[in-house]
Amino acid sequence: MELMVQDFPLKEEPLHPAHVLLLQGEMCLLKRDEAGFALFEKAAELAPEDKELFYREALSLHEYGSEEGREKALLLASKKLKTAIALDPGFFAAWHLWGNVLVSLGRAYEEHHYFLDAQKKYERAIALKERHAENLGELFWDYGVLLVEIAKVSEEALDLHLAVQAFQRALSYPYFFDATFWNDYGNAQLNLAEQINDTSLFIRAVHCFKQAVSISSGEATSWINLATAVGLLYDRTHDKDHFTQANECYRVAAEMRPHDTDLWLEWADFLLSAGRLAQDPKQLRASIEKCHRAYACNPELPLVIAVWAEALALLGELTEKHDIISEAQNKIAKAVDLAGDSPDIWYSYGMCLSSFARYFNDNEYHYQAIEKFQYSLSIDRTYDRHWHAIAASYVELARLNADAACYELAAKFYTKAIDLRPRPLYIFDHAVCLARWGEMNQKEQLLEDAVVQFEKALSLQKNAHYFHPDWLFHYACTLDSLGDFHEEAYYYVKAIEMLSHVLMIDPEYKEIHYHIGLAFFHLGEMNGEKEYFYRAAHHFRLATKEEEENDQVLLDWAVALINIADHLQDSHERIEMYRDAEHKMTQSARMGNLTAYYHLACLYSLLEQNDRAFAFIKKADEYESLPPIEEIYEDQWLDGLRATGEFQEFLARLEKRQKSRP
Repeated sequence: MELMVQDFPLKEEPLHPAHVLLLQGEMCLLKRDEAGFALFEKAAELAPEDKELFYREALSLHEYGSEEGREKALLLASKKLKTAIALDPGFFAAWHLWGNVLVSLGRAYEEHHYFLDAQKKYERAIALKERHAENLGELFWDYGVLLVEIAKVSEEALDLHLAVQAFQRALSYPYFFDATFWNDYGNAQLNLAEQINDTSLFIRAVHCFKQAVSISSGEATSWINLATAVGLLYDRTHDKDHFTQANECYRVAAEMRPHDTDLWLEWADFLLSAGRLAQDPKQLRASIEKCHRAYACNPELPLVIAVWAEALALLGELTEKHDIISEAQNKIAKAVDLAGDSPDIWYSYGMCLSSFARYFNDNEYHYQAIEKFQYSLSIDRTYDRHWHAIAASYVELARLNADAACYELAAKFYTKAIDLRPRPLYIFDHAVCLARWGEMNQKEQLLEDAVVQFEKALSLQKNAHYFHPDWLFHYACTLDSLGDFHEEAYYYVKAIEMLSHVLMIDPEYKEIHYHIGLAFFHLGEMNGEKEYFYRAAHHFRLATKEEEENDQVLLDWAVALINIADHLQDSHERIEMYRDAEHKMTQSARMGNLTAYYHLACLYSLLEQNDRAFAFIKKADEYESLPPIEEIYEDQWLDGLRATGEFQEFLARLEKRQKSRP
């Protein structure tokens, strides 16, 4: 921004020779003629005490020097202003202009000390503001722009906060704030929002960019800024309306700048991120189409090829098309050849390998992906998404290999990503990792830590109850698991509440009825109330309609029926329910569920068919599917079988065998 030219107190007739030289010098510089420098020097020699003359010269030199290659004029402007202020330390406009000149020098030479010097000049001008009502809006605008520059080096949220405050103060003074102001203000809020992860600041930034668009709707920069801000808002809220708005803003901007490679690339990257989040092939195809457009503008830009490869790899994974995977492999290799020192390229390479790993179900690809992510971090360790990607790869390895050590590694990498950027999505993924690790190792503390992380993610992602049924589902399942340790109804009731909400917003959610049934079943086991087992059986029945061949659902349904039968007074009705349970358990066993043998033994013990009960106990032992011996001793359903000498001998042998194991 340029200061308004001060009214110059020229005498009507005749002009002072210094003023004549000043006007001639200004005209020369307007025509890009450096002869103006010499004219300014002559003018200064003729009027060495004229502060206004030095100010006007500096103003003209600043305008001239703001163009690339003319930076020496800025240095001369700084000297002129130093002289003007030496003549009058209370020269408000000169302090302001001096700050502007130093900001231009900082940008031209990329030297931070100029920005720090500019800060001092602006603050001197601000200290004089009570006596100078003119241009205060512009002064605070310029001060805000400077603080954003300082924040780029300091990386301190405080500097960005002060910048936002400066823009807010600018608005309190009368001034015409054009689209440039609203873009500057919006970018300051956007940078602060990203640094402190404050959704309200994203919304304020969007408002600023909308103001810029309303003032200058035919200018692409404002539309690009608005698209970026709404896209980042979508990244945090996952609200489809935000996706639609961002996509439309990119479309409008692209119509204005059809040959802007960076614009097409940013749009492609936005669609890739959205497609990954939603697992939506349509959005990935749109991302690939935007990569085509970017490539047509600049076929040698490595990041375009890398994003293109990443979108292809994920599309090939989701659609299970090997030819798309092969195309992705060729493209990412080309991108690495073009820019092997870019962490963004190595990130895309790693993401491609992660897609290959899931497509081929291959451990080796996961390890290769981790290697690429680690290499990118060796270039720059501040990339939070790279730490998150390594963690996700270790979670996949833990799942494939049932390896608790991989969950432990994943948890460490998730923590690093969260330290750098506490995104709700990162916190949720960390929670899932801890929950699976805790369930695998039967560690209560890990499950409790997971619950804390789930609740933190849900508190940050305010709309998760509507847009993320999967978050509530995993949270509920962890509460259910934790209830087995605490034996408190609270955990099961809370799990049922969360799962019921999932059912309400997504009735087709996979396994929802099964897990509601499990939570009711566990509540019934703890309280011994028949009603909970009836509800469990109801949801298990609905679960079998979703997946008829699920052996575990059939087995849990059968056990729920046995519990209901134990509460029935009518012996005939009880026997009928036992028979129904027997049928379901037998089906489960035929499908390969080995734990069904133990439960069949319990059922036959209740039916006083001890020979059959003992046969299934031995079968369960043969397949190593017996529960711990302590549970066998305490299981009331085995009371009938336990009274037989044959079973007592079996238990003695079993106990002796377990004690002899190292």
